[in-house]
Amino acid sequence: MNFAKPSFLIFLTVVALVVLALKSPRKRKLLLLAASYFFYGTWSIPFIGLILVSTSLDYWFSKKIFASSDATRRKLLLTTGIVINLIILGIFKYCNFFIDTTNSTLAFLHLQLVYIHPLKLLLPLGISFYTFEAISYLVDVFRGAEPAETFFDYNFYIMYFPHLISGPIVRYRELSSQMKDGIFLSLKSVQKGFELIVLGLIFKLLIADSVSGIADAAFQNPSNVTVGQTYLAWAAFTAQIYFDFMGYTHIARGVSLLFNIALPLNFDHPYNARNISDFWQRWHISLSRWIRDYLFIPLGGSRGSAARTCFNLLITMTIAGAWHGAGWAFIIWGAYHGLLLLGYHITAPLRKIASASAAKSIWSDWLFKTVGGVSTFLLVAYGWIWFRSPDTHTALAFSSKLCQLNQLYTEQSKLIRQDGDFSSLATMILLLLLCSGGPLAVRLYNSSFQALPRWAKIQAATAAFIICYIFSGAGSKPFIYFQF
Repeated sequence: MNFAKPSFLIFLTVVALVVLALKSPRKRKLLLLAASYFFYGTWSIPFIGLILVSTSLDYWFSKKIFASSDATRRKLLLTTGIVINLIILGIFKYCNFFIDTTNSTLAFLHLQLVYIHPLKLLLPLGISFYTFEAISYLVDVFRGAEPAETFFDYNFYIMYFPHLISGPIVRYRELSSQMKDGIFLSLKSVQKGFELIVLGLIFKLLIADSVSGIADAAFQNPSNVTVGQTYLAWAAFTAQIYFDFMGYTHIARGVSLLFNIALPLNFDHPYNARNISDFWQRWHISLSRWIRDYLFIPLGGSRGSAARTCFNLLITMTIAGAWHGAGWAFIIWGAYHGLLLLGYHITAPLRKIASASAAKSIWSDWLFKTVGGVSTFLLVAYGWIWFRSPDTHTALAFSSKLCQLNQLYTEQSKLIRQDGDFSSLATMILLLLLCSGGPLAVRLYNSSFQALPRWAKIQAATAAFIICYIFSGAGSKPFIYFQF
């Protein structure tokens, strides 16, 4: 059930009305849990059984870990619980990747005697997200946090439908403290929730889905498009993933606010980041927190030698890339960001000197920050080529086209001088402005929409809501992060 489909809005309206009609906080919570199972069941009923088995085991392990005073037994229980979660994730998400890699390697070495056939497995929706949540829950209990009082509470934490499919990756304590207050609808939270949902639909339906066709055509076969079309597709996907993920994040937070449960912020104008470290503090914030707290720091973080810190950065980001998808293109994308962070860490002393020198003049300080922001954006945007490409061959072919600057100049000059066609250039500029204009848009939004009286806000939001579906055409594409 796609968040941007009318069927989801009908489902959400029915659930909200029933929650409003129920008086008991426990019954409201039970209804939301049942609604979450129904929501997931619309994607796949059989995988509900997998989640039930997984959550039952996690709950049992957490209770045993918390009750035990033996350090060795606690570590064994924690390790076993984590391994079981990773095995389930590995079977469904990475098994065929390992089989294909093995077949390719053996064929390359001329050692393949028998072809290993891939398994016919479907990927359970949201498995990457709820697996990371389960692991964080077990580790937090191991570190001293109290486990869920009942299986019902833990099950609600995992299954709560606003964050089930694509996050944000929530810590148990972030939901449990709010669950104690009970599930209810308040006018303030409903108003804010509806506002976020409408904004999310605008980002998704009117912007992300509108440019998706440009990117899809080029990435399907980069050899059949011109250099100019390649650059346009690059800009289109850079905008698509930005507004697609921002749209999902707004809708998820808005839906949850309808039930007075606040999900953590997961997106904070990442294209306006000043450096690559700043980018990862703004993009998919909950994933970055998880990687830092449950992978980077346990590996040693930046407490050891410079070489050890660089290794930790590279390995954690490579794992983050593999978390996104079972393919070499995703792994290379993660390693690429690991190298960027490694370079940022190594050059810290030089940047400190340059920053101190630039700060002596307003213009040089502005130039220093602008160069940092633009270079960060371009580096991140290049990485999206590997993220979007179905395989490494496509990413390399796409990258090769981007290097043909002379051909790009020739094509664009011909279009402008002979045909008077500025459309490609204008579209690219518009997309770049949309990507970088987040803070300005927020200020304009706050000074215009937020200043309106409540009745005007409701009318404006309702009109925008209707326009989204009128101009979205036949329907919406699945959110990009739904595939993870």
